[in-house]
Amino acid sequence: MKKILVPVDFSNHTATSIRYARNIARVTGSEIILFHSFFDQIYFSNGGFSTGFESGMMLTDQIIRDFYRQKEEGLQKLADELITGSGEKGDAGIKVSTKTESGDPEVQIMQTIGQVNPDLIVMGSGGMGKKSLLSGSIARKIMNNAETPVIAVPELNVMPTIGHVAYMTNFDNGDIMAIRRIQSVLAGFPLNIHCLHLCQQGENEEAAIQLQKLAGSKELKKMKSPVSFQLLDAEDMRVALKNFIASNHISLIAFIPHKRNVIKNLLYQGLTKEDLFLTQTPVMAIQPGE
Repeated sequence: MKKILVPVDFSNHTATSIRYARNIARVTGSEIILFHSFFDQIYFSNGGFSTGFESGMMLTDQIIRDFYRQKEEGLQKLADELITGSGEKGDAGIKVSTKTESGDPEVQIMQTIGQVNPDLIVMGSGGMGKKSLLSGSIARKIMNNAETPVIAVPELNVMPTIGHVAYMTNFDNGDIMAIRRIQSVLAGFPLNIHCLHLCQQGENEEAAIQLQKLAGSKELKKMKSPVSFQLLDAEDMRVALKNFIASNHISLIAFIPHKRNVIKNLLYQGLTKEDLFLTQTPVMAIQPGE
């Protein structure tokens, strides 16, 4: 892995996503690209300029230039802290670059992905609320539309070490490729991948057959990282998932995103993608493919 794109909005989530990306870069040797986009459309409710419309345009241009300068300075400060290591051992060798654009954050992030071709995107799963430039809904949309793996990180007091990964399977044709891609993206980490399927009580017979078939894959048996297979049938899947995360020390939840619904996309009966975000565990959307 060579590049990690980190969209930031200077909220508390910025520090969290940067710390998470930094921990990955330490292991993989990847460059971190800090990216910020801001809206450049400024509207005046009352003209009130002595020289009319043209003066309004000149003031708007100046404000935009000031925004650019402030945001670029803010990004560079974040980059400098990463480069110097902020007093933390191991950070000094991390390569960091910055990129600033104006416009709709979701559009600009997607365009930047195409321009810089990152191997991984790390975003905060929250932001500064409904008016945030990087609200949680934008992270979810990027997850659904980017071919690049995306990790959404909640605001955490203690940064988890990537180790035990829960891969949520609904027996997609791309499961094997997705699991292999997780190992490739996170190469260097001592991964233990838990291939997990949740189902309603009384519906586990067919699921058990499908899971056994997946467990018999020769490609997965050849993987460097160990892969285990678990079937959970429970009346309350949210509670079952929470307990599984705790008992297996899960530090990352991975799944294949689908576009049936941006936020309320059903992964399993009674469990949605939104439920994964509510676990307060970093979540990774990964498309099958090399």
